[in-house]
Amino acid sequence: MEVVTLASGSSGNCALIRAGSGLDRTTLVLDCGVALRTARDLALVLGVELGAVDGVLLSHHHSDHSAKVLAVAARARCPLWAHPQALTTHPSTSESERRRRKVDHRPFTSGQWFEAGSIRCLPVRLSHDAEPTHGFLFEADGVRAGFFTDLGTTDALPRELVEDLELLVLESNHDHGMLRDGRYPPHLKRRVGGDQGHLSNGQAAELLRDRCPPGLRALALAHLSERNNAPSLALEAAGQALRDAGRGELEPQVAPKRGILRLELAT
Repeated sequence: MEVVTLASGSSGNCALIRAGSGLDRTTLVLDCGVALRTARDLALVLGVELGAVDGVLLSHHHSDHSAKVLAVAARARCPLWAHPQALTTHPSTSESERRRRKVDHRPFTSGQWFEAGSIRCLPVRLSHDAEPTHGFLFEADGVRAGFFTDLGTTDALPRELVEDLELLVLESNHDHGMLRDGRYPPHLKRRVGGDQGHLSNGQAAELLRDRCPPGLRALALAHLSERNNAPSLALEAAGQALRDAGRGELEPQVAPKRGILRLELAT
C-alpha cells in the first residue's frame, strides 16, 4: 500500500491511496480541494491518470477538501464515498449537482468498515467545525494506514485505534506561540486552536509520545499552516516526541503545500 499527498494545507488538500496489483489494483482520491489541473499534473508524475481512478473519498465539506471531489468522480466515472451530511452544505455537492454529473454517491457510516476495490476503509469521526468530519483507516496488502487531519483534539484516536498502524499521516497544523502572537483576529485564533479546530505541533507530539504505534514505519505531518507554523518546528516537536517514546529511528516527513510526498510500505 502507498499513500501519496499531492497537496496539504488550508489552501487545498488532495491525496492518493493505492493498493493491490494487476486487475486488483485500486487507486482512490482522498479529498480534492485544489484545481483539477494541479491535481491532474501531480498525479501524472506518478503515472496516475486522474480520470481513471477507482473512487473518491470525502473527509468533510470545507472547500479546501471538497471543492473538486464531484468533478474528479464525474470525470473518472467512479463512485464518491461520503457521509450524506457532508454533501448537503454547498451547491457544488448537492443532490441535484450529483444527478447532473451522474456521480454515484455511496454513503458511509461513521465507525463502519466498507470496501473500495481492494482497499478496506474505516471512517473515524473527528472533532472539527465541519460536521461531520472523518479521518480514515485503510487496510490493504497486509498493511494498515491512518490519515487524520482537521481534528481539534486527539480524543477520537485512542490507543486501541492507532496501535496497529504502520503508516500514519497526522495533522500538525500550528505552533502555539506563532498562533498566539500572529496576526489572526481573536475569533480565528480561538477557532484554529480550539477543540473543533486544528491539531497543534504540541498535540501531535503528545499523541506520538503517548500512543506511538509500536509497528509504525512511516510518518507524515500534514495540513501545516503557512502563517502559524514552520516545517522545522513541526519536525522538531514530532522528532523529540518519537525519541521520548523510544522511536528515535523513525524520521517524520512534512507533506508539502503542493508537491508529492510518497509513503509506501510493502508487507
